[in-house]
Amino acid sequence: MSVKVKDIMGVMETIAPAKLAEGWDKPGLAIGDPEKEVKKILVALDVIESVIEEAKCIGADMIVTHHPMLLFKKIESITADNPLGKRIYALIENGIAAFSAHTNLDVAEGGTNDVLAELAGLEEIEILEETWAQELKKIVAYVPVGYEEAVRSAMCEAGAGHIGAYSHCTFGAAGKGTFLPLEGTNPFLGEQGKLEVADEIRLETIVPAEKVNAVVKAMIAAHPYEEAAYDIYPVEQKGKKEGIGRMGELPEAVPFREFAEMLRKKLQLDHIRLVGDGDKLVKKVGLCTGAGVDFVSLAAAKGCDAYLTGDIKYHEAQKAVELGIAVADVTHYASEVLIVPVLQKKLMEAAQKNGWNIEVVCSEENGQTFWTI
Repeated sequence: MSVKVKDIMGVMETIAPAKLAEGWDKPGLAIGDPEKEVKKILVALDVIESVIEEAKCIGADMIVTHHPMLLFKKIESITADNPLGKRIYALIENGIAAFSAHTNLDVAEGGTNDVLAELAGLEEIEILEETWAQELKKIVAYVPVGYEEAVRSAMCEAGAGHIGAYSHCTFGAAGKGTFLPLEGTNPFLGEQGKLEVADEIRLETIVPAEKVNAVVKAMIAAHPYEEAAYDIYPVEQKGKKEGIGRMGELPEAVPFREFAEMLRKKLQLDHIRLVGDGDKLVKKVGLCTGAGVDFVSLAAAKGCDAYLTGDIKYHEAQKAVELGIAVADVTHYASEVLIVPVLQKKLMEAAQKNGWNIEVVCSEENGQTFWTI
């Protein structure tokens, strides 16, 4: 079965939906043809020159990364005598597509922040700052008695009726429905020109806004009436919530210095820069992968004893000290490269599920810019 770039893009949309990305972000396909066949995928953190060379050497048709190749790039020309142009040329000349999932992968469940939270040993993990909430609608269908189960099943199978960890959540109330079949109709109940009074069930359920059309289509297909009566209402409550950063608790309070040393070893770093009192006991920990220092105040306000992120600057460190929250700079790279094997696994699982004969490999390039002596 031939697999194309657009098929891989579809899988990535299920892993990290583009709607979750920040407005300034540029995830998605940066270079490449959506119709090109894919046999091998290289997963990396960045589309840097060494990763492109690696892709060429192993015969990869597509590179999937976390960081967008063209983010914050003002492109006025593409020439091979500058670093960005050279990379673009190399990708096009070798027929390699470049796709990324950035802030949408940070926000998504199972994305970068969840992976770091798991590595840090956090429990009872919550979103640090909500950035997206699913819009919900209420669908009400009027069904003749005896057919409510078939209609209910069809609607729920199409995506309606989910509340938290429960599915097939509906409500039914008995009532009387009236209708008068006009000329040219073929009524399921009653006859043309005569007012019909039918015993009906008012069947109502909740549905994500993006699934309304599918649920209505399924309801109509299962409904016995020639013309199904139904209503769609807006609701105030929201469905699934997503957001940036995470916070959770350690199994037991430990000195910040000890916690940081555990992180250093797990992240395979020579050093970690620390801010605050190393002897401070930490229990509740907040984090944001990459450059997430903007959320340190929020973490402190939510009662976090410590905060993990990367790219901390001098004055930002001073602010953390003033807030009384300990901070560990685990580096931008180390906090996010953890997602590479996770993406590789998810893509391979999708390939197996769809019967695709493709290979997905993790980059062996070390993109960590900083080093110590």
